[in-house]
Amino acid sequence: MKTYTAKLKTRKQMEKDIPRAQWGWWIDVCPGATLQLRDATEEDLARCILEEGSSRNHEDYLCESKPERGWLILRDAVAEIKVN
Repeated sequence: MKTYTAKLKTRKQMEKDIPRAQWGWWIDVCPGATLQLRDATEEDLARCILEEGSSRNHEDYLCESKPERGWLILRDAVAEIKVN
């Protein structure tokens, strides 16, 4: 599984680029932050709550590396990404 260092978009960019129905915790908690992420899995999607209208495809998400069972982040929320 790949891991990444990713810088999220600013809140203003996310509001412009991502439909409101797809917003997650990351739009309020860490816009513009640099995070350690990994590829999301089907198991991650199964344990996380997704709003109606959100993608159900695990490839559309990344997941926090820490904690081990981290939360999902929509790939569209990422401004810059580097494979570790």
